[in-house]
Amino acid sequence: MNVLNPQWLGRYDSLFVSPHGEDVALGCPARLLSEAASGRRALVLALFEPAGVETTASHVARELGAQYAAAGIPSARERGSPILVPFGGDPRGDADQEAARQAARLLTDIGPKVQPLHVYAPLGLGRSLDHLIAYEAAVRAFASEAGRNLFLYEERPEAFVPGAVRTRLALLGARLPPGAAKLADQTSVVRHLWRVGEPESLRGEAIPLGARLASRLETWRRHRIAAPWNPLRALGPRLHPVVHVADEEARSRAQAVAEALLPRDRKGRPRSAQRFNMRATALGKTLGGVYHAERLWLFLPAHDGLPEIQHPLEAG
Repeated sequence: MNVLNPQWLGRYDSLFVSPHGEDVALGCPARLLSEAASGRRALVLALFEPAGVETTASHVARELGAQYAAAGIPSARERGSPILVPFGGDPRGDADQEAARQAARLLTDIGPKVQPLHVYAPLGLGRSLDHLIAYEAAVRAFASEAGRNLFLYEERPEAFVPGAVRTRLALLGARLPPGAAKLADQTSVVRHLWRVGEPESLRGEAIPLGARLASRLETWRRHRIAAPWNPLRALGPRLHPVVHVADEEARSRAQAVAEALLPRDRKGRPRSAQRFNMRATALGKTLGGVYHAERLWLFLPAHDGLPEIQHPLEAG
């Protein structure tokens, strides 16, 4: 599979790094819309999608006002790797390591070519190996560059799981400003486990029973590791929350995106999109929005000027 050549790309004001084609459109559609409304040129770069193939996700990205490019790096499914990080850790095979190197090399090369002022990358919620690789590659490529803002967007529907954001921030050892500590309130493990399988269900991914049970065990383990995290004293990356509040039109566009990208049931009904939009509305109100809101995490430079990168499981 051919990997995208950065020389084919032009200049863009904003770069949205998307593990798969739909992740940016589902995770921060209002932010993407605001870039176009502000007159900024935006590029959605899907790392683990085949290059040169027109998809629903590429069409949606253009409808939201951005250009779209697929990097052509093999996805976890194509590499023969588990779609979700299995129980007991993050055992990456040779193909996964090569994919990580390709992603890091590509984003490092893209920076000087595209020269974006704002870079948006996934926070790495859930247990998707591709999402974790995309997060790590973006941090390595962009976190230490002066004059460039790196925002981490909360992937959806993973962000809808109670406690998912807190667990991820805790496993990163993230340090938050005093006013943001309350945004990472802890939830009960029962409530967390009850909803942890919902993202795969909404995305239409068939997960075998054994993998679902292993997922619950791994989730319980991570929740237990995250419990003692103190966001004011942690020594990992310094993050600052940024809430993007959108209007009714943006909410309508975001809901249409979910209906276009999420699978329908056997009778053609958009049940997944309806549940997704219900969760998005509830989260938007929690974040302080009347119609729609999205939260991003601004990656602040480390005190020594170098990015603080921590493996998702090292905090334990």
